[in-house]
Amino acid sequence: METEKYDKNSNPSLGYYPEPGWEWQKPEPKTYLVEHDLAKYARAWILNLVEFVHWLPFVPTFILSFIIFQHSSNLHLLLGSDIQVFLVLLSPLVQTFGGLMGITMHEYEGWQVVFFQNPLDTDFKIKDCNNEWLREVAYKLLFFLQGAGLLAFSLGVFGINKITLAFAAISAIIAFIGPQNPKATFYVNEQPVFPLSVSMSIVFIVNAVVNFFAYFHLFDTALATANLPIVLAGVAPALLMLGGVIEGVIAESTFNQWWHFIAVIFLNLGMIVQIYFFGLLW
Repeated sequence: METEKYDKNSNPSLGYYPEPGWEWQKPEPKTYLVEHDLAKYARAWILNLVEFVHWLPFVPTFILSFIIFQHSSNLHLLLGSDIQVFLVLLSPLVQTFGGLMGITMHEYEGWQVVFFQNPLDTDFKIKDCNNEWLREVAYKLLFFLQGAGLLAFSLGVFGINKITLAFAAISAIIAFIGPQNPKATFYVNEQPVFPLSVSMSIVFIVNAVVNFFAYFHLFDTALATANLPIVLAGVAPALLMLGGVIEGVIAESTFNQWWHFIAVIFLNLGMIVQIYFFGLLW
């Protein structure tokens, strides 16, 4: 094994952020952004806004979980069992904490969405661009946990029986042990996006569709009672989906940090809408 670049005197405490490393201190725009006239979108105050809205979903998530806990007896009457109430309560927590996979990647990147270069076959430098292999790992874990959150909600709404248990088991097995290749990657603005395995993509899409129907199943009566269009039941999952598409497709192909900001605003709105709709149930 070649060890020419190994340096035993390397500083293990050396970081990518400016000294002394206050949270509001962000790295200078990466070389790719400078060379493509995109550095103006990566000023420290913009990156701090992007980081702030990434942490913000925890607030509506905890509020929603508390509301579900507070009205667990009402939800028990609606769903039929304690385990179903628990799964519905667990769903937003799993999805939001799953977002920590993306936050970890962004923290490593200096909160800059930039051209992704794979360190496994190139001379990668963090000051020039972002780590493609890290993105692939983050995507795998992010979508696994997001899918688990979707599945928990669906099981909570539709109940636990032979069909739903079989569906859950198949989803979990394929998502966990499925091969990392081939990827479902496609190109937008001549940039590769969505570096997620085909197997994980299929599991996630199927669970997202089932989850969409679960929203209608849970909220249709409450919406009708409130004289609201039943189609509104799909607003929350649609907002969450839209936020994910904007971040994963537009932000990661244009490298404009404002798209990154807008994407997470939609994710926050999706959580807030859920709080409102759950309030219609009791």
